[in-house]
Amino acid sequence: MPARPKVPDPQDGAIQAFAYDLRELGHGNVPIPFIASRSDGIVSRAALYAAVSGRRLPSRTTVATLLRWWVGEPSAEDGEQGPFEDPNWGWINRLPPGHEGRSAGRKWRERYARLVRATLNERDWRPVASPVEIPVPAEQQQFIDALRDLIEATGLHDSRWLLFAGITRRVDSYLAGECIPQEEALIRVLKICVDHLEAIDGKTVDALYERLGHLAREARAARVRERRVARNSRS
Repeated sequence: MPARPKVPDPQDGAIQAFAYDLRELGHGNVPIPFIASRSDGIVSRAALYAAVSGRRLPSRTTVATLLRWWVGEPSAEDGEQGPFEDPNWGWINRLPPGHEGRSAGRKWRERYARLVRATLNERDWRPVASPVEIPVPAEQQQFIDALRDLIEATGLHDSRWLLFAGITRRVDSYLAGECIPQEEALIRVLKICVDHLEAIDGKTVDALYERLGHLAREARAARVRERRVARNSRS
């Protein structure tokens, strides 16, 4: 990655405009190499530089990491990331009340969300891959089994509506193998279950989160793989 990536053109689309403003925000601020060295491998230096080049839509993790240093103040944050905290934007709420990084962080978070929606809308015209029917992959079944075990541990598996109320149907769809929860949805389900478990400590909660998160990622990758195989077999 070049030390001086090409300056994005703010007149050349939403991604370029976002990258240009993000790049301007970083001028005179904490340098990208320093941020990369403090990210514990979550984001690479290349990804951080790419975010301010406008070559493609940056990931939420990459954008949030830059903004944590450029509008936030890690040294001022109160406490460490909790198991149910948004892993990308949780730093906003850890800042002291009245810190300007709180409002600035929320504005940038909303702007990034608008950028993602706009980018996805622009891609709607592209041909959609033909749908295929696949059985539940083994990796997804492992996730389903782990989630069912967690819910059964609450003693309310047969009365899930008492646990999940308005999201009961969504949880049922996870257990039926119809879909796989994204990270934020999984955190919500896990928090609800943990609140109904007895004698559980922080380390156990962290382990649950890590295991279910890993299984969910493996399940999503497996479904992509199996759909690809199914499409190739039809051609």
